[in-house]
Amino acid sequence: MISQEKRFLNLKERLSEILNLRAVFALLQWDEEVNMPPGGAESRGQQLKLIAEMIHKLETNPSLGEELSYFLEHNENLSSDDKIIVQEAMYDYQRAIKIPEAWIGKFAEARSKAYHAWVEARSKSDFSIFKSPLETIINLCGERAELLGYINSPYDALLEDYERGVDTQTLDILLHDLEIEQSKIYQSVLQQDMGKSIFEGKFWDVEKQWNITLRLLTAIGFDFNSGRQDRSVHPFTTNFDMYDVRITTRLNPHNLFSGIFSSLHEGGHALYEQGFRQEDRSTWLAQAPSLGIHESQSRFWENIVGRSYPFCVFLVPILKEYFPLDLKDITPEQIYKEVNRVVPNCIRVEADECSYNLHIVLRYKIEKHLIEGKLSVAEIPEYWNSLFKSLFGYYPSDDAQGCLQDIHWAHGSFGYFPSYTLGNLYSAQIADKMKSEMNLSEMIIRGDFLPLRDWLKERIFRIGRRLCSRDIVKNISGSDISPHPYLHYLKSKFGEIYKVNL
Repeated sequence: MISQEKRFLNLKERLSEILNLRAVFALLQWDEEVNMPPGGAESRGQQLKLIAEMIHKLETNPSLGEELSYFLEHNENLSSDDKIIVQEAMYDYQRAIKIPEAWIGKFAEARSKAYHAWVEARSKSDFSIFKSPLETIINLCGERAELLGYINSPYDALLEDYERGVDTQTLDILLHDLEIEQSKIYQSVLQQDMGKSIFEGKFWDVEKQWNITLRLLTAIGFDFNSGRQDRSVHPFTTNFDMYDVRITTRLNPHNLFSGIFSSLHEGGHALYEQGFRQEDRSTWLAQAPSLGIHESQSRFWENIVGRSYPFCVFLVPILKEYFPLDLKDITPEQIYKEVNRVVPNCIRVEADECSYNLHIVLRYKIEKHLIEGKLSVAEIPEYWNSLFKSLFGYYPSDDAQGCLQDIHWAHGSFGYFPSYTLGNLYSAQIADKMKSEMNLSEMIIRGDFLPLRDWLKERIFRIGRRLCSRDIVKNISGSDISPHPYLHYLKSKFGEIYKVNL
């Protein structure tokens, strides 16, 4: 008779097989968005469908459920970490068995078709190209919500994929309050005159920009021996193992800072993925408990560090090294004002911190209405523009600047967008605690970022799925999720920059 120890090792190997096959799926997706020629779209859709179905078979195998149930009951000889592995794997198993294999294949294929339709639609600023593939995605997401089950809103079922422990009732209150407060801040700052940008109308060599992003990623602690950066239509991060983490960035010859902040953002995600415990590798523990806590890291490095005055002091000599003629007389003060410039902007990923959460409010309202059946796909462009006008005071110039700018719906990632706002709020709570324990400004000016990374690694990355996101943040900051530290951060920072009482 097999020993309990051997039986548990076999269970861990089965779980590891699932993680490895997920990595294969992620690799195919990464290649699709980075290297694959357009002609490969149809065959790639079939490949992704096959792998998705194989993963689902492993995830929902009744014998896996039997083994997990056994060790939930007979766990007296398991370590505390092994108990958590069983609990978390059972949580995932119970959600997975609610979804039939046929749905998994259809969804993988639909995502691939939707992605390529979105790329074309975005390039032509023509929503009609994306309409039919998006309808398929939304119908499938609606089916998934019904299969998973929910109490208040079908959107809750999808939201749980990204933000376990947060529901629409929580978000409705949180985002309503943020919409009111950030609208006040945004409108107050917009009324102040920052003058014309000294960077406007210039051309910035993208290869030089690329080299700057590599320098900055190395500085913050990204391990290029265990990761790489590439270029894509929409910046993203994926990982196949903690020693193989891929990020992409987007470079703009007319915007010197777009690539810099895209790389810092994705670099924050990557540090998380590279920061799990070595002993947790290839186990259920080497995962973030939610995307909100993951986004807290991207927003921390992009905004709280990257858009700080000390970082601008650190950045100036690097920029001058690559653009000595254009930036010969540039000062940290000028860079600081530029990267925190608040101007009307339709694009979420290029939005200033004052308005960013308003972009999420817009997407959240639309997503929720779509999944609840209160809005049709055909109505999206008009509804988007109407909401945008009410939030920002003007209309987007076209669909590419409006409802086609994000990749998330093509991926079927309904429920993802609130993670960005949660990440903003978490990042401020985390930063407040970090500032109380170290001289952040001096370290950033010196380019001494590794103590920051290691502080985060110890308090967040290495925890993995041992705790939920809200508990991780509560342990660090002493309080549950709250908008107040983030609002205080905005008022203090932009009040000083724009010389206005917020």
